[in-house]
Amino acid sequence: MDVQVIAISKSDPQDSQKTKNKTKGFFTFVSDPRGSFINSLGLLDKGGNPFTGDDSARISKMLVNKEKKILWVRFTENNRVRIKSSNLISELIEAIKKHK
Repeated sequence: MDVQVIAISKSDPQDSQKTKNKTKGFFTFVSDPRGSFINSLGLLDKGGNPFTGDDSARISKMLVNKEKKILWVRFTENNRVRIKSSNLISELIEAIKKHK
């Protein structure tokens, strides 16, 4: 589909690397402990960590084009609910077709 997948989290670089190693993901992991990039995307959940009350990143998927325009966004209802891979791929294919 000619897309690049990037995972962005508030985790420190060491934790992000551990997650990447654990998932064996073939995508880029970006660590944003201060949350400034996450906040610029509108994804910072102030006080969203239910265990510590710390800020957290909202679980979401975004499709951004080369011009940095957000073409499609999907947020989860909560941090425990994830989209099925097959549904995500279908939604991405439709979004890409729509913006060609």
